[in-house]
Amino acid sequence: MSDGGKSNKDIAKRLVALREALGKNQTAFAALIEVSQPAMNNYERGIRRPDLDVAFRIQLRTGVTLDWIYLGKRDGLPGQLLELLPDLSERMVG
Repeated sequence: MSDGGKSNKDIAKRLVALREALGKNQTAFAALIEVSQPAMNNYERGIRRPDLDVAFRIQLRTGVTLDWIYLGKRDGLPGQLLELLPDLSERMVG
């Protein structure tokens, strides 16, 4: 099951949803994944997408999959995250 596209804007929406589901502000989430707050802001605004090193840190520290980060595929997410993360399929950019 997929919740949407793979554009920078789609990835941004998933990252915001993940951060909010974990109850973190942008600064705290940026610290968790070892990026600057301005870099995190760029990811969340869809200006840039996280490179693989950053995506691996997101995966290791939160439990989401690379398929979810980049493609929106929900089927590999742990059950707890499936409950926390909204299905964004209706909100994704075409």
